Amino acid sequence: MENTFQKICRLEDVRHHFKDKQSILFGGFGGIGTPPGLINVILESGIKDLTLIGNDTGFPNIGIGKLVTQRRAKKVIVSHIGSNPNAGLLMNNGELEVEFCPQGTLVERIRAGGMGLGGI
Repeated sequence: MENTFQKICRLEDVRHHFKDKQSILFGGFGGIGTPPGLINVILESGIKDLTLIGNDTGFPNIGIGKLVTQRRAKKVIVSHIGSNPNAGLLMNNGELEVEFCPQGTLVERIRAGGMGLGGI
């Protein structure tokens, strides 16, 4: 593939951008649309204590749900967690902080540049 604008890179080239205790804003819905290669890079790197911000917690083995299931997230800011039973279990056990935010409100918080997202 031609890289006209030099925006295409290898996963190995972005690995250093991810660190423990980082906040990560992710796209997608129900695990679809979240970049699986980047999720795998985070998992392989052993990164943990993440704050994940997006629509939902995906499914247990799809998308961002893989990070939740493997206990790499300490907090999620999402509209719902219902598709990932592991998120509910972790929340009820006090192992995952969940901040529920309606989709429209979440979008406006994100659009406003992170204001109201706890300093993110």
